Formats: sequence, C-alpha cells, structure tokens
Amino acid sequence: MLLTLCLVAIYLFIPAKINISSTSVVSCIPKNVATSLNNPSKWRQWWPDEKGRSADSFFYKGYSYRVTNRFTDGAEIELATDKEEITSRIVVFPYGKDSAGVEWKTSLDAGANPFARITQHSKASRLKNDMEKILNSVLNFASKTENIYGFHIERTTFTDTILAAIRFSTSSYPTTEIVYKAIDRLKEKIKKEGVEERDFPMLNIVQTDSSQFETMIAICIDKLIKNNADIFISRMVPMKNRFLKTEVTGGPSTVKIAHIAIENYMNDRFLSAPAIPFEILVTDRREVTDTTKWKTTIFHPSM
Repeated sequence: MLLTLCLVAIYLFIPAKINISSTSVVSCIPKNVATSLNNPSKWRQWWPDEKGRSADSFFYKGYSYRVTNRFTDGAEIELATDKEEITSRIVVFPYGKDSAGVEWKTSLDAGANPFARITQHSKASRLKNDMEKILNSVLNFASKTENIYGFHIERTTFTDTILAAIRFSTSSYPTTEIVYKAIDRLKEKIKKEGVEERDFPMLNIVQTDSSQFETMIAICIDKLIKNNADIFISRMVPMKNRFLKTEVTGGPSTVKIAHIAIENYMNDRFLSAPAIPFEILVTDRREVTDTTKWKTTIFHPSM
C-alpha cells in the first residue's frame, strides 16, 4: 500500500515533461541583454566560471553552453554533455522604461520509469540553479554601460547655468594654443567683472564643412555680467536628469569615441539632443602635454 502511494505521488507531482524556467528583471534596455548574449566576445567577459571559457563553448558544472541561434529578442542556447543535448531559449522583452524582463526556459523528459522521474526532477532542480546563476551574471554585465558602449554613462543634472562664452571659426581643427588663448580672454573678462568661475572651461567644436571649424568655449560663472564685443553671456536651461555624462582619460581620438558612444546610447533609447554637447577640460592641456593623461568630462543634453 505504501509503495503504491509513493508511486502515485511520483506520477502526480513529477510530470512527464519537466519545465525549467528562470526569470528576472534588469535595469537596461532589451537590446543590451541581446547584445551580451549574441556576441561571443561578450560571453568571455561575463561568463561566471573563468575556467570554463573556451573558443566557442562555455562550461559550467558539467554542462557546455553555446549559442545555436541568435534573435533580436534573445537567443537559443544548447546545454550539452557527452550523453545529452538540451535546447533552451532566452527571451528578452521591454519591462517599463529603461528596463528589460528576461526569461530562460527549457524542459526535460521525465520518462515513464518512476526512478527515472526522480532522477530527472533532481537534475532539473540543479539545472535551474545553474541557469539562474548564469542569467544573473549576464544581466549584471548588460546593466553596466561600459560593457556595452565602452564608457560609463550616467544621467545627471548640470546645475551651473550662467555661462560667459566666446565663439570663433578656424580653417583647421583648433590647436591647444588657440583654445587656451580664448580661455585666457574669458578668464580676464571674468576677473575684470569681479565674478567667480564655477568650473573648468567648457568646449564644443563642430566641423561645418571640409575646411571650417566652429568653436565655442564657455566658463560657468556665479553672476550675470554684461556682453562685450566678442564675449557673450548665455543661460543654460536646468534640465533635471537630462544630461548624459561620461568621464574620459585620453586625447582627442578617445574623446571622439566617447561622444560616439553617448550618441549610440541616445539612439538606442530614441533620445534627441535639445542643445549642443560639450566637454569640460579638467586637465590644463598646456601644462600636461601627454594626451594619454588628459581628463575630460563630456555632457550631452537629451530629451
């Protein structure tokens, strides 16, 4: 009688097909998760077991994992040992603003034998735990902008809104000497007016055609002053959490790449720019000639 009850319980509580599912929510857009899944080079960065990484397969607790199909909303992942191959699917979907929901699911055939069902049920529990750890690893990776765009990008508010500025054109990219001559003129004006500087100089350079560059340099000040012939006062609209910011160490080429990274970030989120981006020149380029040591903070307004 007891044996019969045990057998009934096994068939009642362990179905013929055991579904395995792991779900989570992550603070990033779905595209970033899909990119982390579908790019093999990304796997090498986020895979939880460093010893389990190889050229095209990744191993975790007795199973190898590899992508067999790539989709814009996820991927098909094969789990394999010497004795079996299991097909699974990760689906990524929007979950509110700047968030993604993720589900990883597969199934095991339990078989007709009651002892086989117990074995498969135990295997399913272990696989679920493994899948959750792997999923947490990839989601933690995808949630960091530096892993997707190459730079840490954050939302912030630019609080200093009064700018003393100067604008000029050159037939080639402005040299450090030209930029700092303009900065010095701004500083002289600010000192003469008896107001205080709020931050490092701000810079924006735009190439308008093959032989024309428009440069704007500004310094934040604490009070309004009068315009003169070539120096003007500008007011920036304080937009709470509408500025995208990243910090860069390196020369002009690195700064350019960082601008492109923020533009890609904005395009992925369908953001537009209500005003021009700018660079904060943290390092005085005249005193530090080694461009690899230049520190720059980049801001992009976004809506």
